[in-house]
Amino acid sequence: MEIGIIGTSIWQHNLPLLQRLTLDRDSRNEELSRLKQYLGAQELFYVATCNRVELMYVRDEQASLKGSMLHRVLDFFFADGRDVSFFPNDFYHYTGKDAIRHLFRTASSLESLVVGETQVTGQFADALAACSEAQLSGPVLEAVTKQALQVAKRVRRETEIGQGAVSMASLAVSTIRRQLPSDTRPRIALVGAGPMTAKCAGHLHKGMPCELVFVNRTPSKVRAVAEQFEGEVVSLDEFRRDPGHVDAIISATAAGGAVFDCKFARLLAQQERPVVCVDLAIPADFCEAFGETENITYVDIAKLRACGQQNLRNRFVTITRANDIVQEEVEQYFAHQIEVTLKPIFHQSYNESVAMARRAFDDLFDKKMTSLGQEDREAILHLVNKLLGRSCFGPAKALSDQLATQSEQLLSDDIIGTTRESA
Repeated sequence: MEIGIIGTSIWQHNLPLLQRLTLDRDSRNEELSRLKQYLGAQELFYVATCNRVELMYVRDEQASLKGSMLHRVLDFFFADGRDVSFFPNDFYHYTGKDAIRHLFRTASSLESLVVGETQVTGQFADALAACSEAQLSGPVLEAVTKQALQVAKRVRRETEIGQGAVSMASLAVSTIRRQLPSDTRPRIALVGAGPMTAKCAGHLHKGMPCELVFVNRTPSKVRAVAEQFEGEVVSLDEFRRDPGHVDAIISATAAGGAVFDCKFARLLAQQERPVVCVDLAIPADFCEAFGETENITYVDIAKLRACGQQNLRNRFVTITRANDIVQEEVEQYFAHQIEVTLKPIFHQSYNESVAMARRAFDDLFDKKMTSLGQEDREAILHLVNKLLGRSCFGPAKALSDQLATQSEQLLSDDIIGTTRESA
C-alpha cells in the first residue's frame, strides 16, 4: 500500500493553478468521488484553503494503473486542455514518511503563509469531517489526520508559536490601515459569510474607527455578525450596482469565479479617493482589471505572502522547536505502527516460551521441589512469565524505535492493514 500527498500552495507562486484545483463547494463531493475512482485509491482526503490545495490518498501499489499518481491527477483536472500554465515543480508529491511529516507540519501551521495561525487546524478538522461524511476517506487517513491534529495541539502547547502570531485576517487589516489616511473614519465593505469575514471584522472593530458594511448574496447569513459589530447589511447585487462611497473592500467568498468584474472596477475608480481591494478568495473574487485600474490598490494573497515573511524571520527559534516536535511525532507514529505490526510475531514467541517454561517447571516441581506449595509455585511461574514478557516485547519496542528513525520507506501493506483492522 502507498500513502501519499499531492498538492500545490502559494509557495509555488502559481496562483491560477491554485484557483483551478479549488473545487466548487456545491459539486466538490461528486468531483472527488470521480477522482477517487480515477486514481484507483481506496481512500482520499481533500483540503483547500486560501493558500493550498492538497490531496492525500491511500492506494494499492500493486494495482495496474497507467502513469504515476501525479500524472493521473493532472489528466483528471486538465483532460480538456491546459487552461492554466504550470511546470512540474508547481506541484509537490510526498509518499510514506515524507507524506506524514508534511501532514503534521501543515496541520501545525508550519507550512502556512502565516506561521502560527490557528485557522488551518480548523480547516483540517472540517475537511476531515466532510471527506468522512462523503465516504471518501477511511480508517487509515482518518487516523493519521486525527493524529496530525493532536500534533498541532502539542506544538501550540509546548512552544510559543501562537503568541503574537498574525493571521491572514490581521495581515489584510494591517494592509488596509497602511494604505488609508489615519485621520479618516473609513467605510469598509466585507464580502462573504465565512469565518474569515468575522475575523476581519473583529480586527477592524478593535483596531481602527470605521464603518463596516457586510455584503452577501443572502443578507440574512451575515445579519448576526453585522449586529455583533454594529455594521450595515447590503445584498451583493445591490452593492455591485451602487457601492456608495467605500474606502476598502475585503472579499473572501466561496464563489467559483470573479464576483467583481471590470464594470465594477470602473465604478470604484470614479471615486475621489483611492480604494483598497483585498482579495482573500480562491479563486479570486476580483477580476484582473482591478490590478490594472488607477485609483484602485489591489492586494491578493501573493502580496500578503510577502508580509508574512517577517513573521517567519522573527520567530525562527520557536519554529525550530516546533520542527523538532513534528520530527519526534513522525518517528513515534511510525514506531507505533511498526510495533503493532511486529507484536503478533513476538507474541507468538512469548506464548511458546511460556508454554515451554511451564512444562519445565511442572517437571521440576513434581520431581525435585515437591515441598513447595501451590501458592509458591504460582508465584514462581508469575515471575517467569513477567521476565519472559520483558525479554520478548522489549526487543519489539526497541526494534520499532530503531526502524522508525532509520527507515524512509513507504508504509508497508502490513502496517496499513493493521491500522484498518484496529480502526
